[in-house]
Amino acid sequence: MKSVVHELNSQNFKRIRVGIGMPEEKEDLIEYVIGAIPEEDKEKLEEGTNLAKEAVIEMIKNGVDIAMNKFN
Repeated sequence: MKSVVHELNSQNFKRIRVGIGMPEEKEDLIEYVIGAIPEEDKEKLEEGTNLAKEAVIEMIKNGVDIAMNKFN
């Protein structure tokens, strides 16, 4: 995110956040976020990215508020 803010020279842009859950051991948070995706989670990731894609399209077509109400 820092590189996006740097390149745009602004923090004034809309974001879509996709949750990834929590690791069983909180000490492993960094590895959980940036590590390899377990095979059993790949289908969930696919579903999440498809939902995020739909949310972006909704934001563009109908605005942020409508998209938030539909996808949150």
